[in-house]
Amino acid sequence: MPPDIDQDQRREDVARTAAKLVAERGMGAITFRNLAAEMGCSTTAISHYFTNRDEILAETYRYVAARAGQGRKPPPGADARARLQSIERILPLDAGTWDNWVIWLCFWTEALFNPALARQQKEYSRGSRRMIEDLLESVGCPEPLAASLSQKVMTTLYGIAVQAAFDRESWTPAAQRAALHDVLQPVFDLIPEAATP
Repeated sequence: MPPDIDQDQRREDVARTAAKLVAERGMGAITFRNLAAEMGCSTTAISHYFTNRDEILAETYRYVAARAGQGRKPPPGADARARLQSIERILPLDAGTWDNWVIWLCFWTEALFNPALARQQKEYSRGSRRMIEDLLESVGCPEPLAASLSQKVMTTLYGIAVQAAFDRESWTPAAQRAALHDVLQPVFDLIPEAATP
């Protein structure tokens, strides 16, 4: 790592590398030695910014959540249909979103035994639900329906991703979109131009 990169950038570099290792080899791949080898530096260069593995895990989880959040925003000026369909970007439809889900599934298992990661997961999950609820309201979904439907959407997204992790042949992008659309149909029905996605 070049000496002129600031502390935040170095921490992000480690988190990005850790995310790559998890996506390729699972949580066990996150070690100071593996990270140093992947980044072409010494373990000391990493321990200067992270005192232990748990700190790396927390930073990696933050990095992946932020990266995923950037990818799911509707384009500026999007109509109601396009905004609603932006929820699809959460699904494991391509290489980038697939990696995110592999990483999340690995972290969820780790979070069962790590209270700090469990708190992060609860925060991220609630944030995603709020984002979906706000999006549903923005396309004309009444508040009570948006509140209940956002939870159904979250449950559907999680269910699709878990099944796709073990059966990608059945859970193609088209199948994933169809399953999500079934849950969102009440909202599509409220949007004349989106009645037939």
